[in-house]
Amino acid sequence: MIATLPHECGQVEVLIHRQSKRITLRLDHASRNAQLVLPHKRFLGQGKKLLLQRSNWLSQQWKKLPVSMPFTAGGTIMLGGEQTQLEFKLGRGAAREQNGKFIVPATQEAAFADRVRRALIERARVQLHEQVDIYAKCLNVQPQKITVRDTRSRWGSCSAAGNLNFSWRLICAPAFVLSYVAAHEVAHLREANHSFKFWDLVKQSFGDPAPARKYLRANAPELFAIGAEEQTNLQWRES
Repeated sequence: MIATLPHECGQVEVLIHRQSKRITLRLDHASRNAQLVLPHKRFLGQGKKLLLQRSNWLSQQWKKLPVSMPFTAGGTIMLGGEQTQLEFKLGRGAAREQNGKFIVPATQEAAFADRVRRALIERARVQLHEQVDIYAKCLNVQPQKITVRDTRSRWGSCSAAGNLNFSWRLICAPAFVLSYVAAHEVAHLREANHSFKFWDLVKQSFGDPAPARKYLRANAPELFAIGAEEQTNLQWRES
């Protein structure tokens, strides 16, 4: 069920988490939506009351979100940790970085945003493959498959089958951050946990992970603002 509420934040997603012990309201940086988490659907009425009571708080949290960086010609995004202007070029061919600009060819301006996203995913794929190869050789392991997509809950993951999955948004962060996440997931091919042995492998292959981890914690909202569109209407979504 979707209904419009008189608010100016964005979307409120109503989520049923049966393991939750209480009703919580939070702002998810990945989706840039508010989330109302209920232990059971029967708490929906109480959830609505909480939303109304904390409406001002939600508005304040929404205003604290970084300004969105949509893929528009002339706009700016983070690329490699640096502010980079997007430039539309009529035509075909590969995107390129030049003089602080990310020049992306497209056959029409309406296709520009999609071309930018594809170009960033491809650039992330190339760099992640290179980094994974370096750390896989260092630890003498072999990943089965490497996938790059728009993940929302993790920067990277390693499956039991040895497949590695990464967020394309890592290409927007400084190079050492992308490199760390690659090393982190490769280390999981040897240790599928976060034990002392696992962190020893990360330090052995990559070095001190603390600066990269600190960057991701501090800058996650900015990274998720890249490619996001501004939302002006708050909607109630039950899922």
